[in-house]
Formats: sequence, structure tokens, C-alpha cells
Amino acid sequence: MYLLKNFMPKIGDGTNPFGKRSLKIFRLLLPYLISAGLSFLIFKVHMLVEVDSMLNEKNDVISNGFLTSQITYHKEFAPFARRPLTTLLVEQVSNGLGITLGKAFVWVNFFLLFLAGVLLFRFSREMGSGYVKGIMNIIFFFLSFSVLFAFFPPIFSYDEPLQYCLLFAGMTCFLRRQWMGYVLWFTAAMIARENTAFLIPGLLAFLPDLHPKGHRLYSSEHLLDYLLIGSPILIYAAFLVFFMEWNGLWIPTQMEFQDRLLSIKENFRDAQSSIETLISIVLTLGMFVYFIFGPIGHAPKKTEKKFVRAFVLSCSVNTVAVLVGALAREARLFSLPLIFLWPIMGQYCSMEISLLLSYKTYVACFSRLKYMALLGILTLLNYLVSFKVYQPSSHPADNYFNEYLFTALMIMYVHYLLRQYTRHDALEVTPTSFSL
Repeated sequence: MYLLKNFMPKIGDGTNPFGKRSLKIFRLLLPYLISAGLSFLIFKVHMLVEVDSMLNEKNDVISNGFLTSQITYHKEFAPFARRPLTTLLVEQVSNGLGITLGKAFVWVNFFLLFLAGVLLFRFSREMGSGYVKGIMNIIFFFLSFSVLFAFFPPIFSYDEPLQYCLLFAGMTCFLRRQWMGYVLWFTAAMIARENTAFLIPGLLAFLPDLHPKGHRLYSSEHLLDYLLIGSPILIYAAFLVFFMEWNGLWIPTQMEFQDRLLSIKENFRDAQSSIETLISIVLTLGMFVYFIFGPIGHAPKKTEKKFVRAFVLSCSVNTVAVLVGALAREARLFSLPLIFLWPIMGQYCSMEISLLLSYKTYVACFSRLKYMALLGILTLLNYLVSFKVYQPSSHPADNYFNEYLFTALMIMYVHYLLRQYTRHDALEVTPTSFSL
């Protein structure tokens, strides 16, 4: 980073127009390149021979047979048949390009992941984040547990990449007060996955900012805002009634709803199921919650506080809904409220990342016996929890869930120890300058 910082200004030194244009093009392309590179990295992780994913089934080629069966399953099974958009895209790409459904599934979903990263960057910039902090948000998004391991059992992502794209587009319109765009994008996101509705309570955190101070909470202006914010639910409900009637999904949906009420028993059936349920929450949300609510060195802006409150509201609703009506081991289900955190993680965490990258602080902190002993004890406990206590439903040898949990917990307690050291010893840590 030191070399990059010292090299970049030289590109445009003097009156060299080529250097200035090169820098401008580089800045323009970098978010696309990072999003594309991380999408490709995730694809390569899913295609490793030693792992078992939806894409390869422990092979080095795309598993067309399994993916085709999943697409058929999503067309026939009531809960998935109500979400036709991803399936429609995959079939259209397959027919248009003359490729197998399996390859079309891969092309569609990884292009959508790439697009989600780009839209997240644009949304972050819309919020006023710095350029590099917007880049950091892309990285946080792609390294999230439910995105990095999106197509591993039992996560089984299918509609989520499309849902993320639609939500980032919808949130951009919402922030701009472009109500038509917000309603269209959020309604489409609900058609992609109906749990989008759990984000609507979070949007109410922005209600006081929609009008100047002095308006009563229940004034006609605010009532109109309630209607606009909730209108995607009303439109989706009308679509759902028509779609289910047209496709004869009423009876299967009633049976599915009755079965969902048994999910909470499955999630807490025994000690091992309960552990997996709780750790699924930690894997998906733990590091984000720690850095947002933990010992941060960031003074949040008013808009950022709104996004944190929106996360708390939607997360409360979504988590209860998942625990009661879905299988918690499908960890992606907990990740939906991160829509409100992904755009602000770079802003919140720049100081904390600087601390984690400070070699001087590591040397000073862990040269002390107390901190070295704490690090050893916590690492031992971390190993026991990550590799002995946590036993995922899918075979641990087929994925990297245990390793991810170990790494995430280590980042959190190492950061905590470094932060405690700097506070007690008044060691100033200057944030790294990431300016391009």
C-alpha cells in the first residue's frame, strides 16, 4: 500500500494528460475489476476437487445434472415456484446461448454476484463514503460467509444474487427519494425472494428524515411515507395471489406453511442442532455485529446511524422468522439484514483495519506476557469451539466452515486485545491513508 500511495501521484505529475487519463480510467475500472476478481475467486473455491458444492459435487467440472435437477425442483416445489425470476433468467440464458442449464446457472449467478458488488459500490458512494471505503465495502460483501460459501450445502443459495442486485438498486433509489424506482426494485426483490419484506421495518428508521422537523409523526405527510415504504408488500401480495391462483399453488402452500411451523423444533432438536443453529448466526452476522457495536474508533454520521438502526430492526424480525419458520443451518437466511451494513462497513472499520494491520502494535502488545497468555488461552478455546464443538450438518471435510469460524473468531479477539492494549497504554494508531 505504501508503494501504491507513493506511485499513484506520479502518474499524473506535471501536465502529462496521458497520466491523468490513466489514473481516471484506473479509478473507474477498479471497482469492476475487484468485483469480477472476487466473483471468480468464489467460483474457484466452489470448483475445488476436495470440496462438495452445488456446482461440482467433488469433481473438477460443473455438475450439470445436479444443477438441472435443482432448477426443476425450484419450478415444481411450491415455496420455490413462487420465486420464478432466477429460474426464468437461467432458462432464457440457456436457450439464448445454447448452453446447458448447469452452465447457465453458473453464468447467471456469478454475473449477478459481480453486479451486486458494483451496485454496492455505487450505493456506498451515494451515501458519501470515500472511494477506497467503497472498495472496502465490496470486499466485506464478498468475504461474508453467506456469499463466500453461497453454493455449499446446506447454504444452497439460488435467488440471493439476484435479490442483492435488486435491493442495492432499490436502496439507491430510496436514498435519493426516487419512489417509483424504489417501489419497482423492491417489489421485484420480493418476487425474487419474499423475505425481502423483513427489510421494510428497517426502512422505517429513515422516516424522521423524510420531512423537515416540525411534522408530527402521524401527520398526513408521514402517513403517505408509510404507504410508499410499504407499497412493495401490497403490490407483491397482489402478484402472489394471481400467481398462486394461476399455477394452482394454494394447497401446496398451505401444507408448506404447516410444515414450517415445525422448523423451530428441528433447529433446537438436540444439543448438536442447537449449537449449529447458534453458530450459523455467529458465522453470518458475528463479525459485522462486533465491528459495528464493539470497540470502534469511528464517529458515525447521522445517515450511518440510520442504517445501523435499520439493521437492528430488520435483523430482529428476520432472525425470529428464520428460527421459527426455516432451517437455521441454511445460514444464508440470516444474512438478509446485512443489506443495511454492507454499505457502511468501510466507513466504520477503517480505523479497526488500520489497527489489525499495525505491525508495531502487534509487537508492542504481544511482547507482554499478559497479552500473550490471553492470546494463547483464547486461541485454544477458539480451536475447541471451531473444530470440536461445531460440527456442521454437511461433512466438515467437504467445506471450509470450521476454518472460517476459527478465522472470524480470531480476528475479533485479536482486535479486542490490540484495542485494549492501545487504550490502556495510550498508544496512538494512525489510520492508514487509502486515498487514490
